[in-house]
Amino acid sequence: MDFLDLCKKRYSVRKFSSKAVEEEKIQKILEAGRIAPTAKNTQPQKIFYLKSEEALAKVNAATPMAFHAPVVLMICYDTTQSYILAADTHFKNYDSGEVDTAIVTTMMMMQATELGLGTLWARGFDSQKLIDAFNLPENMHPVCLLDIGYPADDCVPSERHTLRKSLSENLIEL
Repeated sequence: MDFLDLCKKRYSVRKFSSKAVEEEKIQKILEAGRIAPTAKNTQPQKIFYLKSEEALAKVNAATPMAFHAPVVLMICYDTTQSYILAADTHFKNYDSGEVDTAIVTTMMMMQATELGLGTLWARGFDSQKLIDAFNLPENMHPVCLLDIGYPADDCVPSERHTLRKSLSENLIEL
């Protein structure tokens, strides 16, 4: 599939079928995240693969943003491993951890779409609830959840899915 067609096909799935996700597909998704580019190649991401009944119950109790997906990846970064821009610039002490995890998550999300799976990039949660539920150490910063599964038969994209500004509204040519 052409990459732009893949990008257009992907939408936020908020209702998943009960069909199990094949392990080989999850491994391809995880590999896409592993090879994703990060600042200075520090690879600070830590991906918690939530698939057991116990782990899924914890994430569903901590936030409605898991949408009872059969697989949830909790993408965090280790603050002791992320690249900090220390140069004397406007962005001094900028921590690349959140951007790095965003890149990693995007790569995994698109791989899942290519494999015929639905995803939801979820951020609307209380980080402390996830930290407490999974007993995360102080250096582990949860950034997002990537809910993964087969979309339910009656799942459709939001009416906002195809609403896009024109390129001229977002592009500044110099």
